[in-house]
Amino acid sequence: MNREWEGTLRPYSAPNPDMLVKSAKTSQSLMVDVKKVMDTLATSKPFSNRLMTAAQSSKMNVVIDMIKKIGIKNEPDITYNPDGIRFDFYPKAGEENCHIIVSLKWRDI
Repeated sequence: MNREWEGTLRPYSAPNPDMLVKSAKTSQSLMVDVKKVMDTLATSKPFSNRLMTAAQSSKMNVVIDMIKKIGIKNEPDITYNPDGIRFDFYPKAGEENCHIIVSLKWRDI
């Protein structure tokens, strides 16, 4: 057995799940917003069509407004390109211990 590396490993501190539990709880509230947005996109072709049209016309304000009107608490950062759209959901300030990214395609390459 090669022992050259044994002295270079950093020992882990004692497990304390507090931050992990807090992050998981915060992510649950984000997931409620993610579900609302995904449900709307999955069940409303007219909404999805308007969103794509606005995005492809570089009307970011319209895209943001449409997503806000779904009734979410945490507004995602939104980016899009000719192939799809990406939503980055972050919690409100002070709870920056997690985030959820959803990337959706609207065109096959």
